[in-house]
Amino acid sequence: MKVHLILLAAGLSKRFKSKQNKILVDFNGKPLILYLLQTLINSGMFETITLTIKNQDKEALLKLISDDDSFSSVQVIEGGKTRHQSEERALQQLEEKGIDAEDLISIHDVARSFLDKELIIKLINVAKEYKSSVPAIKSRIIVDRASSLLLPDQGMYYLMQTPQTFLAKDLFSSYSKANDDQWAGVDTVECISKYTNTKAKIVEGTDLNMKITFPEDLKKIKRIINNNDIKI
Repeated sequence: MKVHLILLAAGLSKRFKSKQNKILVDFNGKPLILYLLQTLINSGMFETITLTIKNQDKEALLKLISDDDSFSSVQVIEGGKTRHQSEERALQQLEEKGIDAEDLISIHDVARSFLDKELIIKLINVAKEYKSSVPAIKSRIIVDRASSLLLPDQGMYYLMQTPQTFLAKDLFSSYSKANDDQWAGVDTVECISKYTNTKAKIVEGTDLNMKITFPEDLKKIKRIINNNDIKI
């Protein structure tokens, strides 16, 4: 069973308020995306890596990738206008390549640039056993929007992270049906849950795997790294 990775990096980064894609922003001397790519490659878990991008970032990203021979397995393609469209395009490409239907495909947001190697390995091993895996952390506080009151059973709620990993055949089938229905989900789990009986196997995520959305998130990441003495 091989594992293929789809990286989503075709977002507009509007909330980051930068002239360039946030994944190209410098963090401690190098672009954010390089931390992620190096961790993914060093994990040794992925047969192929497909990176979906905006066309305007193509030149910069191709240069970064070509400058490091270890990134030779990374293929760059243009993503869609939405997350769902980018997922769909990458999945279509893998299906056209003829990858085995029983292989696994992981889908990850590049905005989560500091993915822990040990977490990657655990997620893939769990997916090989259960046919799915999704990292998640327990939500801090959940408040009902209408009443502004705390919801009961707070321990039942989780915040989903990525990479979200499923069997190739389930992903191909789900996104094909979603296209027929002209339906789009917010993430991979939602699409899989709508069109298959597959249940996402939850694996405890990490604070390091947070999504970088706003400029101040870089300060949060730096604190997490420093407070936990994490080497990046």
